[in-house]
Amino acid sequence: APGEPEQRAAGRKKKTRTVFSRSQVFQLESTFDVKRYLSSSERAGLAASLHLTETQVKIWFQNRRNKWKRQLAADLEAANLSHAAQRIVRVPILYHENSPASALGFTLPHMSPPLVGFSGGVSYPLGTFPAASLPFLRSQMTGLV
Repeated sequence: APGEPEQRAAGRKKKTRTVFSRSQVFQLESTFDVKRYLSSSERAGLAASLHLTETQVKIWFQNRRNKWKRQLAADLEAANLSHAAQRIVRVPILYHENSPASALGFTLPHMSPPLVGFSGGVSYPLGTFPAASLPFLRSQMTGLV
């Protein structure tokens, strides 16, 4: 049946994995730090200086670019997670339990306009909230003061 190991032996054998020496890897990495992509003449020169084939250098660079892109994606994900953990909703103190004005009901600090900050840099003036939500806001904030 096609795809069985005996069948592959009859056809072209799979090439063994190239093992690069430390100095070859160092030179490849150093070159990659300078340039992510090589021209054909640069590839030919690098291959000759490292005693590798152009194909080996080409494939090494393809693999290294993929590794680099995976690292970028992982770093971006980690940065997003740490940023999310640092996100704090900042709310001005709108109600003091012990202030004399609290007997009159809801009090606003001396700010114009009073803002409630949300992550993402969007701020909403308190005037945009329906008046019915103000007692709710006050009840939510008594625990914060």
